[in-house]
Amino acid sequence: MDWDLCRTFNAVADAGSYLGAARRLRSSHPTVSREIAALEKQLGTKLFVRSNEGLVLTVRGRRFHESTTLMAEAALQAEAVGGATGAGARGVVKVSIGPTLANFWLMPHIGNFLQTHPHVEIQFVTHPFPVSVRKREADIVLRLHQTGDENLTGRKIARLGTGFYASRDYAARHDLPTQRSAWKDHTVIGFADKSSNSELGRWSDHVTRDAVVAMRCSSQADMLAAVRAGIGICVLSCIVGDAHADLVRVSPQKLGSLSDIWLLAHPDLTEQPPVRAVLTFLAARAKTDRALLRGR
Repeated sequence: MDWDLCRTFNAVADAGSYLGAARRLRSSHPTVSREIAALEKQLGTKLFVRSNEGLVLTVRGRRFHESTTLMAEAALQAEAVGGATGAGARGVVKVSIGPTLANFWLMPHIGNFLQTHPHVEIQFVTHPFPVSVRKREADIVLRLHQTGDENLTGRKIARLGTGFYASRDYAARHDLPTQRSAWKDHTVIGFADKSSNSELGRWSDHVTRDAVVAMRCSSQADMLAAVRAGIGICVLSCIVGDAHADLVRVSPQKLGSLSDIWLLAHPDLTEQPPVRAVLTFLAARAKTDRALLRGR
């Protein structure tokens, strides 16, 4: 049995389409379709049928998927055993991380890591987010919530602070709020998609419930652009807001929120030299930057 065909099959089963699987595999729609056809020919059965929701597994396809899922886990363990015997840190390490932590925290320090570990290539995976370690979409995960359902191991390494920010131009035109009743005189920028920022979005809406919502954004990059344009007040991670001299924090001693940062990996990967090197680097960097991440 060709494992590459099984890997393609797993990707289609998870994505529900050839196109979605092609994106995950960094392949093409025709290639994925051709490989599934080859696998079905080898097995002598249909594995997928089309529906309004996309491609769905047949009865035999579901049974085969149970087996290929076990095969994927076994391949991961075999790779981990092989990698753990290497003498030095060498290889590619995929790190699933949100764009805020990638851009405003880690990126300035990656060069020093690469000088120390010239044979390790780090790949930042910021989209789609979160990703699956079991499916080898990432080796290491940095999350703002607990471990999830993939049997990952790790620990909390820091806390990420958030606060309300306004542009200096906006602050010059308005007295920034220092108590609840003052928010009615202000405009705010809210979250358009609260599903990925549920706790932060609820907290922001609760604090600013008397303010006028000027607009909502689905990404922190857009929120940053909006607040720098003087449109209103919004919540930002402190490492983002504090990095811009044209922004000021609103009531910095009062209006703040903290989220735990978890550093996680699959237990079968943690002893691979390149993965261990990146884990050590991330934990040490978080310890050094603890106050910066909190927004102190």
